Amino acid sequence: MSLINKISNALSKKTIFRFEGWQIIGTHTKAPDTRTTEQLLANIDYFAKRNPEVAKFKAELKAMNPKYLGLVSDICELANRSDMLNNNINLKDSKNLGKNIFAEWMEKLPKASKENPEALEFTQEVINQTDSNASKYFLATSAELLNHPEFVEHLKATKPLVKGIAENNLSGGYAMGVAKVRNFLNSLAGYVSSASDPDKIKMMPEILRTAENIPEDINIFIEEIPFIQSKVPVDKLKANLQIFPKVVEKLSKQGNKEINMTDFLMKNVNLD
Repeated sequence: MSLINKISNALSKKTIFRFEGWQIIGTHTKAPDTRTTEQLLANIDYFAKRNPEVAKFKAELKAMNPKYLGLVSDICELANRSDMLNNNINLKDSKNLGKNIFAEWMEKLPKASKENPEALEFTQEVINQTDSNASKYFLATSAELLNHPEFVEHLKATKPLVKGIAENNLSGGYAMGVAKVRNFLNSLAGYVSSASDPDKIKMMPEILRTAENIPEDINIFIEEIPFIQSKVPVDKLKANLQIFPKVVEKLSKQGNKEINMTDFLMKNVNLD
């Protein structure tokens, strides 16, 4: 092996983290994870030497599909990160959280990567779209999600909406308390719920696009959770959505500048 190859191999195995130093507070989209499999495996070795939670499941974690090694590394890094914030949360603190959440994720990830991979991809999307603190609060409240593959369709339908949900709830900079994070988590819980209909969740991107194309002088209100948890047949909702722009035009001419879009889609108010 040449010296150049030796140097290349050494560099490929160097630990590389995503959340070092100062992090943006609030919602933001993180850069794509470009770390190699070798670098991610090196990260697991690094954390296993420092965390019994990782050491106990090191072999299982390293044997996971390489697609999910970035998530393992991210969770390890978040669990070992202490932000200088009043609402910082410690994922290892069993005294405050009731159990060691970090250990729970390390134990469950290998099995879930085979039986419930959509939960891992959803978790990665949350981490990719939120700040470190919000990500940690999600991890603190969502490990049980790994045990429920029956929510796979909910997760698939909600994943493209995570960025918008984060922007709606976490924007505006740092807040002393946890109200913003709680609102974000409650919104996600409303989507990933047995009361919600995945087919209605799948309609949300088109609903939002339709609302964005409405003239700016008209205020459109959208109540997402009541909509996706309604009992109205999807076919009726889609039919109402198709005529909504014409209804808005009619109401605008009548001087109505505020419209509850989801109320119309669910009830198709008689405007004659």
